[in-house]
Amino acid sequence: MLQRCLLTLVIAVLLALQVQSAAAAANQTIEHIVIIWLKQPGIEDAQDTIIKASQALKTIPGVLALKSGKAVPSPRNIVDSSFDVALIISFIDQAALDAYLTHPVHLQLLEETMKPLVDRIRVYDLK
Repeated sequence: MLQRCLLTLVIAVLLALQVQSAAAAANQTIEHIVIIWLKQPGIEDAQDTIIKASQALKTIPGVLALKSGKAVPSPRNIVDSSFDVALIISFIDQAALDAYLTHPVHLQLLEETMKPLVDRIRVYDLK
């Protein structure tokens, strides 16, 4: 009986530490938002090419998640849907973002996919 109580207590403490650790890590995460306008706006093949090629970024160490998609048209004046594609890349911390910027997979995506198709890119980083 005492062993069960101790085991339960140890498990509860470990779970609490894990939750606390995850919360602390969340405060260090960086969201890297990339907004892309194509040289030929609205061309779905080009949009799809960028979205598909960007999936390789998930293999870069320090990348927690990647979401990509096309602009959703909106009649609301406050919504800017003039872009073609956006990427949201989550990093574990600033050091991971810094390493990503010079990682060969990222540089290859820029050189082989983005440069031929993209007119303009705007980036926003959030902590």
